[in-house]
Amino acid sequence: MHSETEPLADAFVRQSVAAAKNRVRAQKAAQEDNPVQTLFLALAQGQEVQAKKALLLLRGRIGVTTENLAEALQESREMAVETLPWTVLAQAEGDRAAGALLVQMARAQASHLAVHEAPPTEAAEYHVCAICGHIHPGADPGRCPVCQALPEKFIAVRI
Repeated sequence: MHSETEPLADAFVRQSVAAAKNRVRAQKAAQEDNPVQTLFLALAQGQEVQAKKALLLLRGRIGVTTENLAEALQESREMAVETLPWTVLAQAEGDRAAGALLVQMARAQASHLAVHEAPPTEAAEYHVCAICGHIHPGADPGRCPVCQALPEKFIAVRI
């Protein structure tokens, strides 16, 4: 990514993450029947507006497809490498849920790397598991090899 896009990309990521956290906080407040839920939802909405504006500016500054593909592959590789120490740390701290999620993320990330190996040259079809994020190229995903989700849990992605 070009240096002029880095602040925009950082703003987009930070606002997106903050919005997602505030949506989860709103869910927790709702479970506790706490009216602060509305505040969290308003914060999330405002952060999503700001993230969308940053994304609109980024779209005009994104490179050509070959550069974008190389950058996406590098990001997938970095995520695959970063997930392992996170998994070890979660397991060492006894956080079984986080450890299991991170193992699942690492396994799904392997499918992301695999689809990079053969980018489509014509219209392609992919299926993304809505449970774990595994990407299955082609028409029939069957059960998810990562989380065993049923085929109906996959989201078809095609042009």
